[in-house]
Amino acid sequence: MSDIRIRYQVSLSDYRKATIYALFLRHRVPLLICFAVLLVAVLYAVGCAAGLGNANPLVFLLAGAYLVWALLLLAGNETQIRSYLRREDCLLGVELLLLLDDRKLQMEVPSRDIRFTRVWNKLAAVFELSDLFLFCLSGQEVYLLPKRTLREEETDALRRLLLEKLGDRFSSR
Repeated sequence: MSDIRIRYQVSLSDYRKATIYALFLRHRVPLLICFAVLLVAVLYAVGCAAGLGNANPLVFLLAGAYLVWALLLLAGNETQIRSYLRREDCLLGVELLLLLDDRKLQMEVPSRDIRFTRVWNKLAAVFELSDLFLFCLSGQEVYLLPKRTLREEETDALRRLLLEKLGDRFSSR
């Protein structure tokens, strides 16, 4: 396999997509319950409006509480994004260089003199979303690779490399 070398920048939109994905991954079960409760409340309201029974305010109170919780969760995520934008070490809009080969992944941030190398078996996981690849070096450190920076054949080659090197630690959504 030939080396894959990519120069790119991460935008605010890319970062927001990644943080929302992580938020839904972290809170998957409570959010599924929230969506189910909201759906049941809507169907219940439609049934009550159609004359199938009397409305119980407790159903709407519970649905409202879940809705407020979900909105607070999303607002907290947006607050964390805004906080990251104000930090000195923010990498949004900064040129990044990613080099992938058979043995390792190497990331450089030339303007910040940041460089690290990870061998494939030390990489926690990689997630492929519709617009991004998320390289999880650990539970706390994630680097993004927007697909818009790749040609179609590079995306396919990267997907094959990740599947070969990471196995079940690579997930494509």
